[in-house]
Amino acid sequence: MGEPTPVAGVLRGIDHLVHAVDDLEGCADDFRRLGFTLTPRGRHRGMATGNYCIMFDDDYIELMGIIAPDLPDRGLRDRMAAQGEGLDRCAFAVDDVDAAFATLRDAGFQVNGPIELRRPLELPEGEVEPRFRLIRFDGNETRLLNGFICYHDTPEITRRPAWLTHANGVTRILGLVAVAAGPAAIGSDWARLLGGDIVNETDSGVAMQIGPHVVEIVRRDTVSAVLPGLSTDDVPAIDRMIAMRLAVSDIAATRDVLTGNGVVYSDQADGSVFVPPDVTGGTAVTFSKEAS
Repeated sequence: MGEPTPVAGVLRGIDHLVHAVDDLEGCADDFRRLGFTLTPRGRHRGMATGNYCIMFDDDYIELMGIIAPDLPDRGLRDRMAAQGEGLDRCAFAVDDVDAAFATLRDAGFQVNGPIELRRPLELPEGEVEPRFRLIRFDGNETRLLNGFICYHDTPEITRRPAWLTHANGVTRILGLVAVAAGPAAIGSDWARLLGGDIVNETDSGVAMQIGPHVVEIVRRDTVSAVLPGLSTDDVPAIDRMIAMRLAVSDIAATRDVLTGNGVVYSDQADGSVFVPPDVTGGTAVTFSKEAS
């Protein structure tokens, strides 16, 4: 879809996926049943939102919901009203947040930041406060994924060894699937940011290789081929993210955990395990054996 751009390589992969729900505590219980270890609940200072995180070595999943309704929420409630629960945002990782901001700004992107974010976290030994710096895209450069950049100033707080091991064997995020009426047009927009050499057309739409992660943007008529376990009733009428793909160390152990916890799932022809979106609060999940 074009040549490399001046900012190609700035985004080194997905930092985390934001899964937004109305009932944060119920969602946390759902993901525990899936076999995940969750961090203690955090809150965003001065904001309506709280979260639980599912941490892996290099990326993670954030479960987010409203816990202080009187405070601002940066549009979360409006987005959930418009699109429903499920994947809401995709955060990207960079090596140097200040250099990334300067490079993107100088290339003509409408970026805002770095914005400081603090997230108090209650631990048995007392409160700690992970710190982050964010870069926001204000020019619709990351449409469909509602993307932003997240840089961790205190990774040692949130990546404690006890939080990195999960009974279901998940080791990392492989990528995500989004549905859109015009994947090629969206891919062309993303090519300006990522570089056209890593935004490739597929039989179902486009695939974007961002570091170790693959973002699939597919047409509605191809969803059943891309996600065979997904009911046609669960394919949204609007363009949005619909599934996360996760890697596991032992797929048999994953099945054992899901079966033992009474989780509905289906085995796929490619050897993966599919969990429908009504189990998680709006996002389909595929578990696949990590390639050796």
